[in-house]
Amino acid sequence: MRTENRSNATLSREEIHALSCCCEGEQHLMVSVFDNVKKRFLYHTDSFVAILGYSKQELTKGGWDFWFNQIKPEELPGIRTAIEHITGKQDFFDRGLLGPIFSYHIQDSQHKWYLLQHQVSLLMSPYKNLLISYLYDFSNKERIENALSHFRFSTQKQICDISNREKEVLRLIGEGYSSREIADRLFISIHTAITHRKHLIEKFAVKNTAQLIKEASKSDLI
Repeated sequence: MRTENRSNATLSREEIHALSCCCEGEQHLMVSVFDNVKKRFLYHTDSFVAILGYSKQELTKGGWDFWFNQIKPEELPGIRTAIEHITGKQDFFDRGLLGPIFSYHIQDSQHKWYLLQHQVSLLMSPYKNLLISYLYDFSNKERIENALSHFRFSTQKQICDISNREKEVLRLIGEGYSSREIADRLFISIHTAITHRKHLIEKFAVKNTAQLIKEASKSDLI
């Protein structure tokens, strides 16, 4: 009987208290916990209310569908596909317990757009299978870069503008992923992954992937 109760457990009071203490005072980070077995949210930090104006109750009750409804329409298809793939297949984390990073815009309760960076981690125990979402508010960073759009950020060499997708590809290249693995993790074709790698090599004016990683590390892009 005791084992059955543990297997049906979600988050204990102690775990919720610990999470709340860790996230207390966060102004740019939102954290949610999703039960990947029962397919429901268990926890949201207070910062969802402070940053986006959405209450814990409507986020928990609305689930992923509520969240998807707030994402910029042109960005939604790729994000929805990626998240549904993660929540549906545990083997997505076959190389570790850390998922990919997504960047997208979401609308707050006052219809204002925010740029978020979203990363998912998988936490497992004999009794639980939890997905932890870390959502960082990058809106100010985006505003600063837009205000200085007439400048080009550079290291020792002048580098052309790099898209958010290219930054994701570059990060995965730096972590040692092959083009096929990058394609699988970002839900793009192998041809697209190879093309992104080629464009990055051209933009950094280097000859190969090894030189690309070396140059990109100088600019803190990986």
